[in-house]
Amino acid sequence: MGYKKLDEVMELLTDELDGFNKSIVRLERLTQNTDNIKVIPDTTEIERLLQEHLNSEKVNTERLQESLQVITVQISKARLVPKIQQWIQYSIWFISLVIIGYLALQVSRIEEVQERAFTEGGKEVISDLRGYFDQNPGHYESYRKWLTKKDSVPNRK
Repeated sequence: MGYKKLDEVMELLTDELDGFNKSIVRLERLTQNTDNIKVIPDTTEIERLLQEHLNSEKVNTERLQESLQVITVQISKARLVPKIQQWIQYSIWFISLVIIGYLALQVSRIEEVQERAFTEGGKEVISDLRGYFDQNPGHYESYRKWLTKKDSVPNRK
């Protein structure tokens, strides 16, 4: 009984070896066929796809450049201060300049004001003295004497 199983195993191995040999022969034929096949590389489709991609990237780059230019122009025109605040500030500056100009004009005319006040004060004093001397004629005579005496004495300074 041991030989029978051994014969079966041997038969199976022989069948397997025959199948393996047939496969090797077939593989050799296929290898010869592939060696005889000339493959011509065709890259036209790849080149077309690459060209399409390059064109689309070029268009995208141009659009990005235009957008960047528009943003640059907008940034250069942008103001950091709101318009209403700027107008208020300009108004305050203008009003300040007007006030400074007015005050400078008033200071420059102060001599005229002083001169006019002195003249008016002199007139008022003279009219007051005249009224006083009209009420007191004796004092007026004393004043006249004092004036003549004062004019006759030279200034001693």
